[in-house]
Amino acid sequence: MDSSITDIVKKIIDSASAEIDISTTEGQTIRLKCIYKESLAPNFFLVFPPKHLPSNIDISRHCPISIKGENVSLTITAKILHINGDRTLELIAKKSVDPSSLREYFRVDTRMPIKLTYEPGPAEDRSHYWMLKGETLDLSGSGVLAILPDQPKSNHRIQIEITLKHTKTTIECAAHVIRSKRLRRGHYQVAFHFDHVSSKHRDSIISNCLQEQRMQLRERIQTSN
Repeated sequence: MDSSITDIVKKIIDSASAEIDISTTEGQTIRLKCIYKESLAPNFFLVFPPKHLPSNIDISRHCPISIKGENVSLTITAKILHINGDRTLELIAKKSVDPSSLREYFRVDTRMPIKLTYEPGPAEDRSHYWMLKGETLDLSGSGVLAILPDQPKSNHRIQIEITLKHTKTTIECAAHVIRSKRLRRGHYQVAFHFDHVSSKHRDSIISNCLQEQRMQLRERIQTSN
């Protein structure tokens, strides 16, 4: 084990807030909030709220984890060693991640029009086609969270169109549902992971997110003055 990653883990503050992207045996990626707990570095624990961990975790896949300290945030990749009950994972850190490689994970709160469609496959009836329009809540190069008037009738092979606020362009990609939650008044909050998106469209998403972040930062500064 590289001593540098061990040193990095030793410096992480106990009970720091964190987020992890967990892969399932069905090929989905689920992003969950959790709490970092110390162990013998480079091992550590992550503790989750009750009933949040999926039952079909793929422990063979390395997981990117973002840990937020008091003054700095860092991202590491780690391997799951043990699933302890329904709330705790024991992991071993494998390497820290260069911030320049985290562009696809960078996300920002933003409201933009989103359109979802499902095209039936060759063996399916055309009546299985559906379309939904809604609004994004947050966006990154790897996925989107949206408010929709109904629950998607399919979880996979969903085509997404998003009209970006700052570039006024429309990006297209294929995605699958990560999680869905019913809200009041019959609406749904649905998280999607992008399965297929061109490099050009991913770069457009990230550029839009950066512009949105700068705009929100300027607004906060002006409000505080």
